[in-house]
Amino acid sequence: MKKSSLIVMGIFLTLTFTGCTRGSSTSNAVNKPSQTVSDNAEAESLTENTTEEQTTEALVEKPTIVETEAEYNAEEAKKAFEESDIPDSIKNIFLSDGKFIDTQTQKEMKLSEYILYEIIYSYGEDYNAEEETRDEENECGVAEWCSYVIVDFDNDGKKELFYAFQPEISFHQGVIFHEHTDGKAYAYRHPSLRVNVSKDGDVLASAGAMYPSYLLRYGFDTEKIIETKITDHERQDNGEFKYYADGHEVDQAEYGTYLEHFWEKRLDWTEFRVTPDSDEN
Repeated sequence: MKKSSLIVMGIFLTLTFTGCTRGSSTSNAVNKPSQTVSDNAEAESLTENTTEEQTTEALVEKPTIVETEAEYNAEEAKKAFEESDIPDSIKNIFLSDGKFIDTQTQKEMKLSEYILYEIIYSYGEDYNAEEETRDEENECGVAEWCSYVIVDFDNDGKKELFYAFQPEISFHQGVIFHEHTDGKAYAYRHPSLRVNVSKDGDVLASAGAMYPSYLLRYGFDTEKIIETKITDHERQDNGEFKYYADGHEVDQAEYGTYLEHFWEKRLDWTEFRVTPDSDEN
């Protein structure tokens, strides 16, 4: 096989959110030690890597939200959200002032009461965030909820709502709303939007600009998102990588196939604009 450095798909993740106009623990299932990581809001676009030229074309020549954006119709957007198949406990948060548990504070609240605290990360040698703390002296609210993805991340038969929003200060972020077994809706802050989601609930993410992208699965408890890696990589002393998928080592070509299959099932984001004090909630 022709040896070539993996070419990235980071351009997708960078283009996914160009504007509104448009806490987590990791369980590794790929022959690597378990470690605690958090979504890195400062992560660079994904490492520009793939295996073969044909694979590269298949991975990068995909439409983005910006390219497929249609004129926004508020009435149609609200109707689509009302008719969606997410649990009512989540739907009502945006339609009828429903309450949810904020996993940052473990407090029950309405959408208008949701506050963002600055997150401070500490990083390990692989540039994954090993620990996060909340700075309660620096906070802001949500200016507008922008667009969402609906998918069953954890395969429990109930779909989650991954909603992107524009903070009053700073760049776009996200929140995943999940209905737990107690019937209550929980909100999990997702600071980084440099991710894409597939119809299967897989998540494409990055460990930084110098590393290949990788696939995750999300699970949830009442405090945090639980991440399980489907694919992973390990940088060697010579600068090359070892690649892992589904618990065993694979070569570059097979690793690229996993990513190619992801892009075939990638979900587009659906626009539905809601301000915390609007009539929508």
